[in-house]
Amino acid sequence: MVDDKTKQKFLKELEKSGNVYLSCLKVGIGRSTLYRWKETDVDFKKLADKSTYRGRENICDIAEHALLLNVKEKKMDAIKYVLSHNSQRYQQKQTSNVVILHKTTSKDTDKQQPHMEDLLELADKIFKDNNEIETERVKGKYLKMEIPTKADGTIIREDELLNYETYIDEWYKKKKIDEAKRVKESEPITPI
Repeated sequence: MVDDKTKQKFLKELEKSGNVYLSCLKVGIGRSTLYRWKETDVDFKKLADKSTYRGRENICDIAEHALLLNVKEKKMDAIKYVLSHNSQRYQQKQTSNVVILHKTTSKDTDKQQPHMEDLLELADKIFKDNNEIETERVKGKYLKMEIPTKADGTIIREDELLNYETYIDEWYKKKKIDEAKRVKESEPITPI
């Protein structure tokens, strides 16, 4: 039979590491015994949960100390980790945003841009038809589906598709510049 001294010993071990398995091994009890104690003794369950929390705090302190020792030893992985998690200057920035447009009916089908559904269908056809882009029948008219162009209007080559994020960023920059020009042109001239 296990006495209260064993329970107290277990709680002290648990408070050191926060690891149930390791604490059970050190005290010499099985995990099933621990879980049985937690089911039958509500006070012990609360104490065990607190000890687990404190133990995890302690082990995190130890890990942080080891990390700082690695930083002092100029280990680059540790330096990168500390900087990326503690300084906004070194955090990775979001590189691009994806905007999904749904198909809409448009009166002006000649200027209709391909939507996400169209591009997905096109991608399927490209892979199925040995990278040949076919013409589809869309609302009674033929619309040739093409890969969108770069911000400067030139076509993106197949070998450049891996850099799509760059082109998306350029497109957004161009869109902002065009929007600023449009707003500036639409501003009324105020008399002096």
